[in-house]
Amino acid sequence: MELSTYDLAATAMGYSFLSPEVFAAMKVSLPVLQKEYGFSKMYAWGKLKGMSADYIIAVGVSHSLKEATKKYFYCSDGASWAQMAEPDSETAAACAKIPQVAALTGDAQFVYTVSKMVPEGEEPPENEEDLLLKITEDVRAACLVKEIDAAIAMVPVGSISTDAKLGVPVPDSTFAGLSKEASLSLASWELLNGMSATQQLAGSLKAKYVPAASLTVLRSLVWPGFAAFCVPGSRVSGYAYVGDGMQNSDVAFCLP
Repeated sequence: MELSTYDLAATAMGYSFLSPEVFAAMKVSLPVLQKEYGFSKMYAWGKLKGMSADYIIAVGVSHSLKEATKKYFYCSDGASWAQMAEPDSETAAACAKIPQVAALTGDAQFVYTVSKMVPEGEEPPENEEDLLLKITEDVRAACLVKEIDAAIAMVPVGSISTDAKLGVPVPDSTFAGLSKEASLSLASWELLNGMSATQQLAGSLKAKYVPAASLTVLRSLVWPGFAAFCVPGSRVSGYAYVGDGMQNSDVAFCLP
């Protein structure tokens, strides 16, 4: 979400998830971060909740949220940003071994220990220590952000298109927004990878219209704390995640 749409995101979530102090700090720090890295835009992604502190997440883009080169940042105060790690597939697989019930501590340097996989046909090392892989919590947080973005982050169909000259996804200047009826249909939303929300998320989202805010909200049953939103008849849309990074394993019981 753009920081200017925070009130809409808070309505979509059902509560204000940033303190006034953090929000004020982000209004100052995100433009500085944008200029420092040369991004065309900075977005507030949301928040991963930890036991002692939360990870506030922002993302910077050169063109749009659909680009593969966007960068993620985290902090706990809305001001002191650090770039998140860019985990490879091996690291992501290792992070997936951390039990989901293991809550984030809020300490970026907290160390998790997982066992490495021994490739088929190879002998395991004699020293058991060589089978252990240490992962710091900031890396785990980066893996969770990437996983959540890949699984559920969405935008209205037509709001981002491929620029014919640049060959990269950019905001579509001709997009005028969704009608109220269309905004409530999954067919009008797509994941950042271009896949239809109908194909990937059918049965796992709840859509509703909030008349008081003239806002359409889609909330995930699989990833509690995720909400996408748009103002029908306008270009305004966004999404945010505020949660502990845990999937809902009992989603079948949440379905009507």
